[in-house]
Amino acid sequence: MRHTCFSLLLFLVTVVAFAQQQKELRRSKTVFLNEAFQKGRILQTFNRHIDDSVNIFLKDASLCFVRKDTIYKAYLNNVLGLRLDTVEYKKVNNQMGRVVARQGYNYLLCVTTVDMNRLKEETYSSNSEGFFDLDIPSASGVNVNTFFELDRDKRESDVGYPLQEKYYFWLSGKEIPANETQVKKFVRPEMKQAFRTLMADRFWSWRDEKSLKQLLMYLQ
Repeated sequence: MRHTCFSLLLFLVTVVAFAQQQKELRRSKTVFLNEAFQKGRILQTFNRHIDDSVNIFLKDASLCFVRKDTIYKAYLNNVLGLRLDTVEYKKVNNQMGRVVARQGYNYLLCVTTVDMNRLKEETYSSNSEGFFDLDIPSASGVNVNTFFELDRDKRESDVGYPLQEKYYFWLSGKEIPANETQVKKFVRPEMKQAFRTLMADRFWSWRDEKSLKQLLMYLQ
């Protein structure tokens, strides 16, 4: 009887650990992060900023702005980040990463894009990129009305575009992909043993945002 109870407990613990490592698939009905362009503050070098109507294109997490019904991609050479409503973004890997958490000058960032591989599987077509073939150039732009017409005609009856999230640590100005191989190089010496213990915890996961937040206190 005790053996049965122990086996059942072990099974339940395993199921819980597995469930914590799974993330509910998020979807978007639009090709942008937000349905409409919103006023945001683009943060630049030398403590400068620009207030503009902005959005984030989910193909590549690029920053876009609108001028007279035409969408443009922003050049990111002098861009540090973005404030949109109450959410802050930082440039990471030439994409806009949402600030998930911060500690001092260290940040945990999340880059959200459309999962193109899953989109192709769901539509059973190698041409399922659809509107993504219509790239937004940085110079000539794409007409807003035309762009939204293409988006609406193709996906109105669908459940939405499948999204994927990739996490990065921003450690004193360095972009670090959120994986054990890269992150362990930046663990503080006095936290190395605690870090190894955390890595052995079955309830901790590199796919889980709450788990990744915990790492900030381990990093230099």
